[in-house]
Amino acid sequence: MSADLRGRVLEEVDSLRDEITRMGDYIHANPELGYQERKAAERLTSELRRFGFEVEKGIHGMETAFRAELPGRGPGPKVALVAEYDALPPPIGHGCQHNLIAAMSVGAGMAMSGLMPELDGTLCVLGSPAEEGIVDGCGGKVLMIDEFRGMDAAMMIHPYDITTGGAPPTWNREGLEIEFQGAPANAGNAEDASRGVNALEACMLFWSAVNAYRPHIREGARVFGIITEGGTSPNIVPARAVTRLQIRVPTYPYFLEVVEKVKNCARGAALALGAQVKMRAYANRYLAFVPNHTLAAAYERNLRSLGVTAEEPYKMGGVTDMGNVSHACPSIQPYLATAPRGTTWHSSEAAGLAVSQMGHDAAIVGAKALCLTALDVFTGAVDVGKMRREFEEARAGLT
Repeated sequence: MSADLRGRVLEEVDSLRDEITRMGDYIHANPELGYQERKAAERLTSELRRFGFEVEKGIHGMETAFRAELPGRGPGPKVALVAEYDALPPPIGHGCQHNLIAAMSVGAGMAMSGLMPELDGTLCVLGSPAEEGIVDGCGGKVLMIDEFRGMDAAMMIHPYDITTGGAPPTWNREGLEIEFQGAPANAGNAEDASRGVNALEACMLFWSAVNAYRPHIREGARVFGIITEGGTSPNIVPARAVTRLQIRVPTYPYFLEVVEKVKNCARGAALALGAQVKMRAYANRYLAFVPNHTLAAAYERNLRSLGVTAEEPYKMGGVTDMGNVSHACPSIQPYLATAPRGTTWHSSEAAGLAVSQMGHDAAIVGAKALCLTALDVFTGAVDVGKMRREFEEARAGLT
């Protein structure tokens, strides 16, 4: 990459510092749950239009998803900068700092816009709703996966309390809702109660079975959840109980095994109590990240050039629909420290740090690193063919 292009894009990010910061702060001040991110999507797409991007909102049936595209001077690589902008439920809000993800990716797109007439290829910014496992059908990137199959590279930086290289591990994830159906009766006398089927007891027996299974799970797998419904009154035998849980496992074949064993726990609990059981995936399945070391190495070189050193991740078990993207095209999703090490994520503390000086400064560094890595792809400083070959080999190894 020419030093001139590199210097110009870094200067452009610096000139946009206040706009990038205000954009992230606006999203932070207006936290919206998945598929409801109307204010965020409007603000981000307005900025991208202002910088010359052709924008389409409401793609793939999602009101708050968008595609923004800016062609260069001729045919060449297609690079996607990926934005997330959904929040956690109140009172936490942006305790996962997705406001900074949006600021970095859209800010990088804004900074790159002035250079695209000198570059071969197409720059895309893809807005993906509902990454957090909260709302039904969460996982916007899974629904818009066809957008990524045509990309030569997809990039996103996630805020965290540590800075990593371009390919930190993530796990496979299944989100299950399990509903037990029994029969109501008067719980206050034996004659009536004998006719009831206690759905809540079936639910608790299910969790007892899961707890008995958990010590025998290998590979760092995790099963955890909550009971969302367990009856209406103490003197009525609960006729309906509902639990929601997540299953996270690093390797896919064993992931499928754990999912089936958890389902068997539910079937067994229902059989033991005489209840009926229904199971459904309330979220899109997230896949473990397939690292692309060629693209990651370019990002890491650029990060070091900005004076930032990557570390090995010390927390495991994260999940993201960017994992699904990595099965569709060469991808990276590094972590960037926007909070002091040891900060509890998904907390009010993390939400406050998303609008701190540390968070603001990190967003600028992240935007710069994304710009430099995109430039590497456009200018051939990173071999697109090598990225693709590595991607294809990695995918073949999973089947």
